Amino acid sequence: MKLRNGFLRYFPALVLFGILLIIGCAFRDAGPVRLVSKAAPSPPRYGGIQDTLRDVFMDMLYDEEEENEWKAMPDERNGQLPEARWPLLDPSMPNVPLWPSDPACSMYNVSFALNITKTFLVSYPRSGNSWTRYLIEGASGVATAAIYPKEKLYHFEMLSDLQQLRGKVILTKTHLSGRRDVPDEVPAILLLRNPAKSIVSFYNYMRAPRYARWRHNVSYQAYFNTGFANFANHQLFKWTKLAKDRLSYSRRLLVVPYEELREDPIAQVRRALAFLGIPADEGRLACLQNHIQGPALGLQRQVDPYSPEQKVALAEAVASISELLRKRNFPPLPDYNE
Repeated sequence: MKLRNGFLRYFPALVLFGILLIIGCAFRDAGPVRLVSKAAPSPPRYGGIQDTLRDVFMDMLYDEEEENEWKAMPDERNGQLPEARWPLLDPSMPNVPLWPSDPACSMYNVSFALNITKTFLVSYPRSGNSWTRYLIEGASGVATAAIYPKEKLYHFEMLSDLQQLRGKVILTKTHLSGRRDVPDEVPAILLLRNPAKSIVSFYNYMRAPRYARWRHNVSYQAYFNTGFANFANHQLFKWTKLAKDRLSYSRRLLVVPYEELREDPIAQVRRALAFLGIPADEGRLACLQNHIQGPALGLQRQVDPYSPEQKVALAEAVASISELLRKRNFPPLPDYNE
């Protein structure tokens, strides 16, 4: 009788636990797909009802915190932009004028900073990374670099030695996207271009002689063969993975569509400056507008070598990235068919 009374006393609590367990599991199974993986695997579950309920509720709380933490607005609406302030400059490093031949703009230099926050400029090759770096250097007055040690810096006769330049450059170019290469907590600007055009341009770049990659076009017929078809299929996977990785994992992220950058460079540069915490100098921006093209624009090949099947794959890739953009509260990619 004593055992029966004890069971009856705890029976309502057991029923409540069971109901909460069912509700919790239903919410977890029906919840949205996570954009971000947990940093560490969940501990093993040993089957006790209290442990199971605790894990269910912790998962639900984690999902809610994760969604609030990782969603990012594309501009100042997110309320998380750094305070705009000019970075301290390193007097021991060289500085050079940006536009020395223009008397109205010859006073603007590009220099190296002291202890500036590291930010990556992430893009698939041939998506406007070099031109974007030129624009940011012109608008901010701070040098940029690349993860590739053999690449020369703009305006400076020196290689991109990131050990030497640690904390001294405002952006670091990379075409890599893995979490080891671009850690989650490091701010990133993601530059996205129509993959159909980026892949064509990259194919042209890779087939050109090393000494003439910026000003050489391969023959028109070179695109209509199995070599290009195989190249395009592989590169579309890489384009998609790069965009997906950054949209999934970067905690602070700014997305810049290359087509919108071409349409209104200064507007996109203003967004980048706000993201980087650099004040907008109207005199600099006016001079940048007068020298907008810069030295980095390569040849643009106008060709459509894609099969109908590849065009479907391209459209599906763009749609998948647009959906991830929406989940991060960014606008979808432009309509590339216009």
